[in-house]
Amino acid sequence: MYKAVCMFGIESSVDEKEFEDYFKKHVMEAKVLKNLKKYTIAKVVNPGDKNIFYRINELYYDSIAELEESFSSDLAKAATEDLLKRVKDFKCVIVNEETVI
Repeated sequence: MYKAVCMFGIESSVDEKEFEDYFKKHVMEAKVLKNLKKYTIAKVVNPGDKNIFYRINELYYDSIAELEESFSSDLAKAATEDLLKRVKDFKCVIVNEETVI
């Protein structure tokens, strides 16, 4: 299985509740992407460390071709563009996941 692991931070001046309200809408849009098999979101909880990512999202696909098709859609481009206006240090890597246990 292939997945996109996307991580980002938010500025300390950002109201967390307002961001979370926005993020719920973002997730609702993203979860209908074509070919998407699984979508997980996580909030980083390392206490006291403000220099790490705020959220990590994982979007799962059966193949690289399906992932690329999904990410090249107008919906994916618009959702990403909107998110990038609100976050900092956005990183996204594509991995081939293997289950060990």
